[in-house]
Amino acid sequence: MRRIGSIALFLAIFLNAPPLWPQQQTPRSKIVSDLSARAISAMGELRDRAHHKLFADNAPYAAPDIATSLADPLSFIAFVVVTRVKLPSGGGSPYTLVDLRVEQLLRGFSHQTELQAESRWVPPRSPDDAPLMFGGTRGTAFDYTEPKIGSQYLVGYPFFDVDRGTAHIFGAIDLSNRAQAQMISDVQRFLDIESAAGSSSFALYVAALSDPVPWIRDLSAQRLVQSGACNASSICQEAFLTLTQRLLRSKRPGERWEALRWTQPLALPMGERQAGPNGLPTMSNTAVRALLVSALLDPNLWIADEAFHQLELFDFFHDARPGECIVIFPHLRKSVRLTAGELEGISISGTVACTPGQASSDRE
Repeated sequence: MRRIGSIALFLAIFLNAPPLWPQQQTPRSKIVSDLSARAISAMGELRDRAHHKLFADNAPYAAPDIATSLADPLSFIAFVVVTRVKLPSGGGSPYTLVDLRVEQLLRGFSHQTELQAESRWVPPRSPDDAPLMFGGTRGTAFDYTEPKIGSQYLVGYPFFDVDRGTAHIFGAIDLSNRAQAQMISDVQRFLDIESAAGSSSFALYVAALSDPVPWIRDLSAQRLVQSGACNASSICQEAFLTLTQRLLRSKRPGERWEALRWTQPLALPMGERQAGPNGLPTMSNTAVRALLVSALLDPNLWIADEAFHQLELFDFFHDARPGECIVIFPHLRKSVRLTAGELEGISISGTVACTPGQASSDRE
């Protein structure tokens, strides 16, 4: 759910459920007050109900796995057909090896048309067994369907290893699945927006923030936050924040949660190419903070907790000095700033974010 890549800053984020306090604390009072078992239980029950209500009808807002590749403008998007399938063998790869022929590239350019990919699909052990998955990470549509010669997919794969004929499938649509195949037109629509916008225009992405498809809205919001042109334009920033505020005021919890997905990168460093403090986007300003403050009053506690989490990160990275860290416990509405040295040897369930450099304990 949360991902960050930073050039200038090191940011380690660990997001977990209860316990909501460090397993070791030095000193304990600096991080969290004592809580009774009854208070902890009541807090957990309230969050469980809020989580269930928020995600009970999340299907319309869930992004297909092809969106992972669409989010990376350097990833190839291509129609492929399976030409050979090699099932796992005792002494070889634990994965099914699938040879693919590129039929059409929708994004990217490469002379390599013959590729090999790994699928985590394996044959059922018996007629009553479902296909097994290796590993604990979420797979793609390419992993959950049996690859057969002639099977067709729309896949996304990064540029690395393509010259060697290897495709790492990060997103896929199984064209034999009618429900999935219907997404092709949405994928093409986003690619058309991307192509027309180029690297300097933001108007089409701003317009796409009102798209009827949530994941297209989300990808467009991500592009705007990362866009130097949008960050340099008060018109673009105002449009982005206006539409974000509209979502935050929605009666639908899913749309309010979506708004916080849009603001999440504005509370996190994005690297030296960003002109804001600690590598934050320049559109990460007081107007963004006001949006997060308003979301603290959301009737859904899960949403309000996320707003608190982002607000604390926002404030921290706007004034943090080298070597400072923050520990955030959204459920408790508490946070504490420590030096990197004070965090050593402490096991924490919560959010930990630090800036690099000389530890703040070395300063007065």
